Amino acid sequence: MSKILIAVCAFLMLAVAPAVKADPLVVTGGALTVPGFLRAPVYSFTAQNFSVTGAGSEFGSAPSCFPCTSGNSINLSSLFVGGSLGLGSLTVNGTTFDNLFFGGFFQFTSGTVVIPAATTNISITSPFTFTGRLAACPLELGGPDCTPSKQIFSSEFVGRGTAILELRFFGLNANGDSLYNFSAVGYIFDNAEVPEPTTLTLLAAGLMGLAAKRRFRKKRNVAE
Repeated sequence: MSKILIAVCAFLMLAVAPAVKADPLVVTGGALTVPGFLRAPVYSFTAQNFSVTGAGSEFGSAPSCFPCTSGNSINLSSLFVGGSLGLGSLTVNGTTFDNLFFGGFFQFTSGTVVIPAATTNISITSPFTFTGRLAACPLELGGPDCTPSKQIFSSEFVGRGTAILELRFFGLNANGDSLYNFSAVGYIFDNAEVPEPTTLTLLAAGLMGLAAKRRFRKKRNVAE
């Protein structure tokens, strides 16, 4: 009975596993940059058998300040949705698709930093984690349409790296605080490890191996 139960469990898990949501692609390199105050992002990053390059048409929600004053704090998290992902190209398994419209979102979650006092241009860094979803659709007459029926690619993403805030010094105020112009904020991805296959598949394989081992033991006992 135990052998039958194990076999049934393994079969059910293997049957369910393909329906489980696919693991997100892990971003292993590249960057996204907002090149100025209220500017749209530009980005290029890679994952396993995948790369994308794009430029937003809207600025999204990114860190900003004007003027940026020493002693003030600023959170380096960003969110880019819809038009802020813009247009670009991608390559999947060696095949490149150009002139694409991108939908979805990019979420960079980072920390809050304090702007230091200085009389030169400065860079401030903080680690970030990344989650996102990218859907790619061909550009068509009549405006962008990235409904599921038009998508040629869609996937979720995760990653991590270092956020870099660039500030340009331009003077001191009456209180002696340093004043800066916002120059850029960038998100540089680390080379993260690609996750192993889903837990369900591994567990099912283990159960099948256990069932096979028990059958072998039973046959050996009978032969003896």
